Amino acid sequence: MEESEKILEVSQETLFKEGFYKTTMDDIASELKMSKKTIYKYFPSKNELVLAVANHFTKKMEKKIIPIIESDKNAIEKLAGLINLLSGTAAKIGDRVFGEFKNYYPEAWKHVDEFRTKMMYGNITKVYDQGKKEGVFLDYPTPIVMNVFVNAVRSTVNPEFIINNNFSMVVAAQTTFKIVLGGTLTDKGKEIFFKSFNQNPT
Repeated sequence: MEESEKILEVSQETLFKEGFYKTTMDDIASELKMSKKTIYKYFPSKNELVLAVANHFTKKMEKKIIPIIESDKNAIEKLAGLINLLSGTAAKIGDRVFGEFKNYYPEAWKHVDEFRTKMMYGNITKVYDQGKKEGVFLDYPTPIVMNVFVNAVRSTVNPEFIINNNFSMVVAAQTTFKIVLGGTLTDKGKEIFFKSFNQNPT
């Protein structure tokens, strides 16, 4: 592993665990067992390091998302895989860290927000179109469904909403997925959906 890659890996783990605001460059240098001078050679400031970590994080997420989308599974199974991946990631980051990230590093937050929006429009669109062909999603216009879904995610899976309503990021993400996309299921789709999420249809 290259030195810069190692810095990003350890920095991401430390920042997500300890928080973006609290963690100092000294803390990161201590975790890496290297001098701050070495870190500054690659990342001249904490802001630049956080932005690089955000970029590193989204690239890693993309590598996890693409295999789910390109698998041979049906649309509901792919949707379940995406929900589990995103929920698991949200749980690891934590609500407090999520809020700090947006409040103190808006440029890095913008990068992540743009990534998730692009991911939803590009990849979940494919899943929805696949599901319509399989007869598990209703034949609603895909652009309308995606616009409703993306805006729902951006308005509920964000620090302000979570803090003001005392939800966890995991609950906000899972519930949004299930309400919006669950509401587009056919009877066939509902049967597979509830089986995938171990729920009883109502």
